[in-house]
Amino acid sequence: MKRILFMGTPEYARIILEGLLAFKDLNIRVVTKPDTPQGRRMRLTPSPVAEAAKTAGLPVDKPVKLPDFRNIWTGWAPDLIIVAAYGKILRPWLLNLPRYGVYNLHASLLPRWRGPNPVAWAIREGDTVSGVTLMKMDEGVDTGDIVATRRVPIGPDTNTGELTITLAHEAQGLLTKYFYLLFSDNVKRVSQNPDEATYAGKFELADSHIQWDQPAVVIHRLIRSMIPEPGAYTMCQGQRVKVVQSTYDRGEYPVGVAELKQNNWHVGTKDGVVIVKRIKPAGKNEMTPGDFQRGMRTVGRVMCK
Repeated sequence: MKRILFMGTPEYARIILEGLLAFKDLNIRVVTKPDTPQGRRMRLTPSPVAEAAKTAGLPVDKPVKLPDFRNIWTGWAPDLIIVAAYGKILRPWLLNLPRYGVYNLHASLLPRWRGPNPVAWAIREGDTVSGVTLMKMDEGVDTGDIVATRRVPIGPDTNTGELTITLAHEAQGLLTKYFYLLFSDNVKRVSQNPDEATYAGKFELADSHIQWDQPAVVIHRLIRSMIPEPGAYTMCQGQRVKVVQSTYDRGEYPVGVAELKQNNWHVGTKDGVVIVKRIKPAGKNEMTPGDFQRGMRTVGRVMCK
């Protein structure tokens, strides 16, 4: 029975782990990030991967520092390590630990969008195609040799949350198809072209503030890239308002001016209008812009900054 150390944290990784659980001849041990405070009460909450592992009866390690578990994992002697959005850099001692190596399921078509935030950057930059890559990890950041990829189209209104789930299922299928080949010397790998590499870093805090003097299509991509988190926001009627659903169209309004049509805002930009369909004011539930204005007892155009 082969020993698999699975390292992952968010929902993307949970879906991939579910695929591994379909194999009945594996001894799986799970590594995930420690529980984090969630909600208004800041209650310590396990990661989606930790929850799935607990339900499946798998042993779960939650190291604050990876070296703290070095002796344990060395003694357990994994045959293979599978990584999916774990969230920490693996040092050489861990990369060299398993007999058959360490493989990662990265949510982009490498070498495009190496780094921790590939799905959101693909949307923000207007890519029409994304995908997943099964790669053997080395000491670089997503620089290892590629085993296989799967391509996924990005729709004009697809957001980061939606695309992430689609990619997770594609990654699950990719791992299922190639899993047993990873234990042989016959698995073919292709090196990446570093000249084609782009980096998907974490968003800066200032990125989430919508700048209405940009073109509508650019603003719409930014909004989609930040759904569900951290959420792109604007200031309106003195309140911080996250935009959680939008589209865009032709039209001309003064920059930052929002006109209510039915329950949607049509907000003027440098080129075209952003149609805001759903918002989340600070401390409140999601609502339409129409509900927001009625609650504020505001009629006519409002200014977004």
